[in-house]
Amino acid sequence: MASSPQLFPFPAGVDRPATDRDEGVRPASAQPGADVYAAAILGEATRVLSLMDREALSPTAGCGDRTFWSWKFVDFPASRLQESLCVLSFLYSTPLSESPYHRNARLLEWITRGLQFWSEIQHPDGSFDEAYPFERSLAATAFTSFYVGEALEMIKGDLPASTLDATRGTLARAGAWLAANDETHGFLSNHLAAAAGALAHAFRQTGETRFNDRSRYFLDKILRRQSPEGWYDEYGGPDPGYQTHGSFYLARCWEFSGDARLGDSLARASRFLAHFLHPDGSLGGEYASRNTQTYYPAAFEMRAAHDPASAWIARAMRSGVGSGAAAGLHCVDLFNYFPFLNNYVFAFKAAAARPEPAPAVEPSPDPGLVWFPKAGLARVRTARYDAYVGTAKGGVVKVFDRRRRALIYSDCGYVGRLRSEKSVSSQYYDPERPVRVSEASIEVDGDLVEFSRPTMTPVMFVGFRIFTLTVGRFPGLGRWLKALLVKTLIYRRRSIAVKFTRRVEFNELGVRVADRLVGPGGSEITELRRETVFTTIHMGSSRYFIANELADIPAGERIDPETVTGGVALERTVTVN
Repeated sequence: MASSPQLFPFPAGVDRPATDRDEGVRPASAQPGADVYAAAILGEATRVLSLMDREALSPTAGCGDRTFWSWKFVDFPASRLQESLCVLSFLYSTPLSESPYHRNARLLEWITRGLQFWSEIQHPDGSFDEAYPFERSLAATAFTSFYVGEALEMIKGDLPASTLDATRGTLARAGAWLAANDETHGFLSNHLAAAAGALAHAFRQTGETRFNDRSRYFLDKILRRQSPEGWYDEYGGPDPGYQTHGSFYLARCWEFSGDARLGDSLARASRFLAHFLHPDGSLGGEYASRNTQTYYPAAFEMRAAHDPASAWIARAMRSGVGSGAAAGLHCVDLFNYFPFLNNYVFAFKAAAARPEPAPAVEPSPDPGLVWFPKAGLARVRTARYDAYVGTAKGGVVKVFDRRRRALIYSDCGYVGRLRSEKSVSSQYYDPERPVRVSEASIEVDGDLVEFSRPTMTPVMFVGFRIFTLTVGRFPGLGRWLKALLVKTLIYRRRSIAVKFTRRVEFNELGVRVADRLVGPGGSEITELRRETVFTTIHMGSSRYFIANELADIPAGERIDPETVTGGVALERTVTVN
């Protein structure tokens, strides 16, 4: 049974804030309906085609990884760039206004070569690689199979019979691998959701019920792990950005099956997510488990006619698709480019298939504090501001002026350097840390901990390649390597002997942040700063630029490390006019 967050009414005398977007909560949509997505897709079509090797007699014909086939800077093709086949199939099959791609015979030839290349780079066991050779990645196998399955849904009637049969065979082998393997290095709901969607496509293309059964296995696994607060698990906690991504694959499975339990799960997830859409059109960030600020719109457009929270999110965030308020297609690198572009395909399809609904009411518009203890996340709302606190991340604080729809304060905690040259910070994910929450304040305790920021060197890279090309070919050792990388880059931390306490106080006019740091480990620190924006775990999908990074907010400040040993107190007050 789903539980509700803990709600605290704000003190008497505070005006109820606006509840609709035209009253200062968030910017109104610049382009209603599907037009904004169609424009983005058509605007990227030439780039998508430029990334593909389109020469019929080339040994890499159909390859979507230009860095591999054209620049020749890497030693294996990235299988996930074959996800371009989904958006290309959409362009071929969809009569968009002023589109030269609809039913274009040359485009169909290129798509055919792309499907053939996808089959060629599959391992004999059915898996695909993403980050390195012989990785046998569940993510790569799931995501590429899902999007190839979507491509077949759109163009299978126009493909040569030999290509269709071969692609279905490749999809069946990928499905068989997914039926026998699982994610082992962490719990990532978005990966498992993509696996469920890929297996649903394998079932639809082959009719083999084992694929449908395994799809249900992954869906059940996600739903069992879904928090009673509504969020989907991403490395042990909630992440609004990744939740928008993973929700799409779940929504697609819901469209295939009509499963009421899955629909209810998505509705609860949307109600949770709605709390973390910011007044300036951004969402998420450093206060969540994976630090992402990406907004994938498709799930909410697909669910808008069935769920009020999804309808509100879709409408509230549509203007951010092109504005830069949230991280999206305009700012991501190549590794997230096709997931975003394909997501816009399904956002367009959903928005174009229904009349534009009336403006939906925000699911949680009331003033006061909304506290999700399992997530370690809080939102405080007054008539003047929204404040977000990541208690599980050491008290990361972000404050937005509701009237100006602008970020006015960001405090991601403390980051510094030790005499050993290692990095140290107060920001790390720990939902079990001591927290004291009331309607007027939040107090968080923790330690300063070491964290890792490694990058590849030529010697390290050669050693890594030798491993992956020799003993790393064995699946068991490959899984061990991935688990080691995740432990090193995400989970590993060592406390130094410095304690900190952060107290965040809220009143009608603003926010006060008071910190105390103390401990003998201060003697190890050579440099320490309180910073507005930084992250401490490896996460390729975080730290994309968004517009509010240019906001006029209080800057970070240097802390004298010598004061930490005996104890230092710091305080800031943010007043909202």
